[in-house]
Amino acid sequence: MPQDSSYLGLALAVCTKELVENLNIGSKKFTILLRMVSKMKILVIMGSLRKANTYRTVQKIEIVHQKIADCEYEYVFLKDINFGLCKGCFSCISKGEEHCPLKDDRDWIVQKIEASDGVILASPNYAANVSWLMKNCIDRFAYTCHRPKYFNQKFMLLVTSGSYMGVKDVMKTLAIMVSGGKITSRLSVFNSPGMNDKKIEKQEIKIKKAAEKFAKSLNKRSVSKPPFSYLIWFSAFKASSVINKEGLPADYEFYKNRDYFTDCKLNALQKMSINTFTRFFRFMINRGFV
Repeated sequence: MPQDSSYLGLALAVCTKELVENLNIGSKKFTILLRMVSKMKILVIMGSLRKANTYRTVQKIEIVHQKIADCEYEYVFLKDINFGLCKGCFSCISKGEEHCPLKDDRDWIVQKIEASDGVILASPNYAANVSWLMKNCIDRFAYTCHRPKYFNQKFMLLVTSGSYMGVKDVMKTLAIMVSGGKITSRLSVFNSPGMNDKKIEKQEIKIKKAAEKFAKSLNKRSVSKPPFSYLIWFSAFKASSVINKEGLPADYEFYKNRDYFTDCKLNALQKMSINTFTRFFRFMINRGFV
């Protein structure tokens, strides 16, 4: 027997199309309106094998966030789910993600991300890189570099480390997972045995500020405008998809009828920029410069 929340979800699903048409708004804006009247959902993707420094830091962020807004945190521990090791076969990129030979919890993670308002990607720094759990997660979602998702989500990147060495590199690696989302907060936390009380107190303030920044960014639930860098990103892959349609059929199908990654309205300057850059990248690819 469905719960009351299930009935509500079913009712919303049935009437969504009619409401969108009557209100004369796009489905993306309607999704944002629904989120404005619901409890904020935060998904934490945990790349640590232990419930130690990384986990405790996220809990501190959660406490700060709950003092600011009505929110609920859900934790996905990569070590505990059915999530196989990437085979490096390239099928998800070339043929499409549905052709991945691994049938596990990957799509479940996608659903969790897309159902959330904010996502925290958390990983310890191991040898100047993310943990192997998080690296495998990034590898499994490599196709989103070609066909990005998560344009409605905002991300926080969290790195815990015993030293400063390699932290910036770990942050850059974590950012790959964001795909089309927006990073609104970055936080590096150090757990060196030699930290004195003053350093620990200073770090607690740093955690609080980063958590508040992330929370405040989620309160701004507006339709984001395409960054200029995303126009270039789209143009490059649209140009490549036509030239390499035999080798990358999934990209070709994704881009062939699109003016941009999403159905947002582009102004004349944005459209002109995409057309110009697409022609430029086609020229560069055909000449072998890219």
